[in-house]
Amino acid sequence: MSVTRKLMLTAVALAGTVVLAQPSSAQSAPAAPSAPTASVSTAPARPAAASWHAFASTGYSGLDTYFWGNPGECKYVGDNWNDRIRSARTEVATRRVELWDNYNCTGGAIIIDGSGYNSIGAWVSAYRVVN
Repeated sequence: MSVTRKLMLTAVALAGTVVLAQPSSAQSAPAAPSAPTASVSTAPARPAAASWHAFASTGYSGLDTYFWGNPGECKYVGDNWNDRIRSARTEVATRRVELWDNYNCTGGAIIIDGSGYNSIGAWVSAYRVVN
């Protein structure tokens, strides 16, 4: 068999290969002991208990991650997502989550549900699950 034919057969065999990788920027950075902790999922599949889904671009696109929490608990989104969320929605239509301007759930806020917000400015720092 000629070298050219071997190369062509190898190229054809590799053409159907798909590599899936998770974006490393969706991982939370280690927090200082006095800093609020982040609840960021780095799992490849949607966690069963996810409260809401955040996206780095408008229109529910771009890098994404899932956040979760207990009702009433204020959670910091983490250094990697602070002021970088551009669209968000809950995965359950009836679930409601407050998105806050400051890390300690103070300042301005919006409430998202299954219909979500398609375009959010650069201000989300924390969240609180309502139900």
